[in-house]
Amino acid sequence: MQGLPQLRILHVSDIHFGKNHICNPADPTASRSGIPSLASLIRGDLKSVDWESSVWAIQQEGLEPTPLLIAATGDLTQKADPSEFDEACEFLRNLQVHSVLGTQIEPRHLFVVPGNHDVVFDRPEPEHRFQPYCGFYNKLFKSLQPEQRGFARPEDAVSLTQVHAFPESQFLVAEINSCYYVQSETIDESRGQVSADAIASLRRQLEQHVDKQWIKIALVHHHPVLLPTFVEAGRGYDSIVNGYSLLCLLREHGFQLILHGHKHHPQVFSYDPESAWAPPDTAVSQLIVAGGSCGSSALPEGSQKCNTYNLITVKWNPEANQARVQVVTRGLKRMGPDRPLDPDQWSWETIRTFDKLLSTFEHLPVPRAATRVPFSSDAAEQERDSTYQDLRLNMPVAEVLPSLLPGQAYEARAWLVQHRHHSEFPTRVIWSAGQMFERKVCEREAAPEFCAAFHYWGPMLLQAELQFADGHKARAYLYARLPDSRSER
Repeated sequence: MQGLPQLRILHVSDIHFGKNHICNPADPTASRSGIPSLASLIRGDLKSVDWESSVWAIQQEGLEPTPLLIAATGDLTQKADPSEFDEACEFLRNLQVHSVLGTQIEPRHLFVVPGNHDVVFDRPEPEHRFQPYCGFYNKLFKSLQPEQRGFARPEDAVSLTQVHAFPESQFLVAEINSCYYVQSETIDESRGQVSADAIASLRRQLEQHVDKQWIKIALVHHHPVLLPTFVEAGRGYDSIVNGYSLLCLLREHGFQLILHGHKHHPQVFSYDPESAWAPPDTAVSQLIVAGGSCGSSALPEGSQKCNTYNLITVKWNPEANQARVQVVTRGLKRMGPDRPLDPDQWSWETIRTFDKLLSTFEHLPVPRAATRVPFSSDAAEQERDSTYQDLRLNMPVAEVLPSLLPGQAYEARAWLVQHRHHSEFPTRVIWSAGQMFERKVCEREAAPEFCAAFHYWGPMLLQAELQFADGHKARAYLYARLPDSRSER
């Protein structure tokens, strides 16, 4: 259980180096002196005290650090100019070569896909449209061996859809090129497309790892699912052509997470449609994370709009067919109440934290036939009723979910729920899980729900001792299990 695969991901998208980049001076003729680079802004944010107690920064002694990836989901540039790609390369290398949250990111743990702004989209031939991007890609990964990252050729840009497997850390990343057909003054000018032959190639690559129960992540630029919030007047329904086939393929191969960009609107949603005509599907829902724009001044309308990036933590338990994904979206505050802030006043803040559990409920047993007998108020029932009175209608409950702490399997989160007719709270609750754990003491003033969490690698019995103002004490017990898949039972 201590070997459950876990990843951390720094997700950046739609950086748009060029005319609309936020780290340019407002006056193009002005000096850039005093304006920080985007890389230094992000690195500075990740050194802040906000992360000291975060699962992002916590590492267990004696264990290898949880792998940290950089995922860039397209539109690194504004018009695919070589100088803009040079800035993009410097940006990603800057993040990679410096320690982030105590972790040195390996070059092979950097992943990138092209966006529609990363192709020379007024050229008719793909080999001309992708020439600058392929030059950037090869420069970015020139330190890696050919078997780690192949050479990108403009005349074979469809091969930018590729799979990278990491058996030692039990994860797999698919880079998917949705921009192969992007061309000005055509139907593909705004929309993405992944052709049938690209999907077939991706399927062949994934079939080499069909038996691997790993964390699987897909990167693509355009949105594979069209949400109403993504629709822009005059641009049509510019989601990925063949998106349904692509999503079906990713679902069949157990991808838990899909990252994309394009619309500059940060959102998180699950995708798990099931046809009534199809056999029952036991695949885990896919969590789709739409990255906002990390560096463009062109943002969707809204009073809270800002540039963003995501910090994502994924924990996967194949035995229970469960994944837990936490997405922390950081936003850059650049506007004051009446004017834009000066660059030295810019600051990051967490604008939203999403904590999602992906599960098919296969870990729950199926109720079988049970004999029904009439209710009888016997001694056992009287003892059950007396438990209510002993606890004074404060009922301990617990939820079991994958732990985001490295080296741990599950988290048991326990708290008190008040039964109806409740009138008296305890003043203190002492939670215990045995000699392997420190006790957790919750005082009512500091923790009104008396909530505590225990992270564990084996099942355990939780004890709650409730203490009341008049000296009365009561104890209750909860069993925290390790979920496992029952799909074949």
